[in-house]
Amino acid sequence: MAEVSIIVPVYQVENYLRQCVDSILAQTFTDFELILVDDGSKDRSGQICDEYAEMDERVKVIHKENSGPSDTRNRGIEQAAGNYFMFVDSDDYIAPTMVECLYQSILKENADIAACNFLYSFEDDRNQDFSTNIQWEVVSGAEIFYNRKNDRSCGYWTVVWNKLYKSKVFGKLRFRAGKYYEDEFWANDIYQMDIKMVTIPECLYYYRQHGNNSMKTTNSKKNLDILEALQDRIDIYLMDETHAAQAYRVLIYSLEYLEKSKRMITNREEKAKYLQAEKRTKDIVHQLRKRKLTNIQRTSLVFLELAPCLVFAVGMKFRGLLERFI
Repeated sequence: MAEVSIIVPVYQVENYLRQCVDSILAQTFTDFELILVDDGSKDRSGQICDEYAEMDERVKVIHKENSGPSDTRNRGIEQAAGNYFMFVDSDDYIAPTMVECLYQSILKENADIAACNFLYSFEDDRNQDFSTNIQWEVVSGAEIFYNRKNDRSCGYWTVVWNKLYKSKVFGKLRFRAGKYYEDEFWANDIYQMDIKMVTIPECLYYYRQHGNNSMKTTNSKKNLDILEALQDRIDIYLMDETHAAQAYRVLIYSLEYLEKSKRMITNREEKAKYLQAEKRTKDIVHQLRKRKLTNIQRTSLVFLELAPCLVFAVGMKFRGLLERFI
């Protein structure tokens, strides 16, 4: 049984898959199994997966009908036999020491998760650090969720693929079926657990940025899914009076996705889901109006309860000024 299970959801990535898999097989830490989960790819991705399985006994391949990223990740977790598991997106790649660094860090600090920094990797071979604020430290799930999750490095805490997870702690956890931005829901779940994370400042993961953004297209459902995850987070903050400011901050951030989903409505079903999301937004605003906030924040909530998308559109025109006060 391998010590670490590396799970790679695969879908329509024949141009990038070899670089991804090669970077994993070149790890300095070798006691791992690589689980390639082919989510019904129609290009040569599935064939490439099988080729690697024939070349290296550590590679296991699962072929399944297309059902989306959440179910694909779940299938990988179900098949993982390692004491630890991690995810790598199939169009990304990792540094040779990533697994070893995460693994040794967890052991050293007796942590439940280890997370490293990452680089944006552009098509013209440029790389850019995601965050310069990350330091080596050990933090609790509660500290992350209530004090770190909404800072400028929020993506560091949210994404699933820059982390190594202890299986006995997270092995029974599953991604929300049928959801886009599944890592937002996953983050809400893991940081409500009594856990500790060791954070690593080194950039060991390469997050590919596609020039035409073709692999990261959006639609009304995607915007509504991330909005739902953000609203779930707000509901948790609202359970305690002391976290009203965090709830307000996430509310303002979530309005972008409410407004985008409204603009992208194409059918009655999407409109109905949008109206439901808008109602939930107004309910949150109504609850926040009863909490201790600044006078400016409380005044903004009066208008937000009436027309959240309109207020967001107006606010974007005066964003620089508003950020000084809200």
